[in-house]
Amino acid sequence: MEPIIEIQKLSKTFGSGDSRVEALQDVTLAVQPGEIFGIIGLSGAGKSTLVRCINLLERPDVGKVLFHGKDLTELKPKELRMQRRKISMIFQSFNLLDQRTSLDNICFPLELAGVSKKDARKRAMELLETVGLPDKAGAYPVQLSGGQKQRIAIARALASDPEVLLCDEATSALDPQTTDSILKLLQQINRERGITVIIITHQMSVIEQICHRVAILDAGVVAEIGQVEKVFSNPQSKAGRRLVTPDTALPLSAWEGPVARIAFNGNMSEEPIIATVAVELGIKLSILGADTRNVDGKAFGTMLVSLPEEQQDRKKVLDYLNNHDGVTAEVIQ
Repeated sequence: MEPIIEIQKLSKTFGSGDSRVEALQDVTLAVQPGEIFGIIGLSGAGKSTLVRCINLLERPDVGKVLFHGKDLTELKPKELRMQRRKISMIFQSFNLLDQRTSLDNICFPLELAGVSKKDARKRAMELLETVGLPDKAGAYPVQLSGGQKQRIAIARALASDPEVLLCDEATSALDPQTTDSILKLLQQINRERGITVIIITHQMSVIEQICHRVAILDAGVVAEIGQVEKVFSNPQSKAGRRLVTPDTALPLSAWEGPVARIAFNGNMSEEPIIATVAVELGIKLSILGADTRNVDGKAFGTMLVSLPEEQQDRKKVLDYLNNHDGVTAEVIQ
């Protein structure tokens, strides 16, 4: 299947001389039609720059941005505007027009597209129903909660009937309960309308809850791409391992001696694996930190343990763990 969005060897730099910042470096990734694709990284990783390059709000210095195989960077302004209608965006700060009601905010992109007032209002009311706020048509942004503002922003983004919805930290300003409701709404839109959703976030819980695949961005470079459950259960990059390391065990420098990271999937996450090591090998391990996550309805766990100082015993433990299906263990310190 041809990707709906494909980024090829994209780089973006800001400033010059001593203030030069390489925000993105040789980024390559592809998003398939109809999937929910996550891009995650720590602050300053280049996530927001990347999402703004997808619809050319930021122009890359080099590289291509393909939409249905067509390079957006080569389009003339009028052609680019037409393509942008198919790639909508929602923001952390909602970006609603304060002097317009909810209905009028949703109508705004339709007005720009030349849709008649009557048809625009009809379409806007349908979208208010979609996002669950038909009673807020006459409300102004100041009268809405954060979650309601984001729902109106989503409705406005859907007004142009897009094929792709870009979400730039769309839930980071919301409380956990509201975040959950917005993510469920995005899932519903993806499922019922077939819209491809690209989510930019620093929150692992967001990726875990709704994304099919994820790319980990680290200092402007794609460190890893894969199915969410595979990346989170057994990350192959340092950036990925940092993201899934239990917070309770940080910083690692506080622990003396060798430390192992154990990852286990839904088949093993509830098994008493550490107790089994003690019984069968006669080697006791200290748990430094542990975390369990639900990814696509399956439980995945990550655990940090202190390993024996003796190399022979350490090898016994690692071999034992790695010989269990669904378990991987590696020394990280």
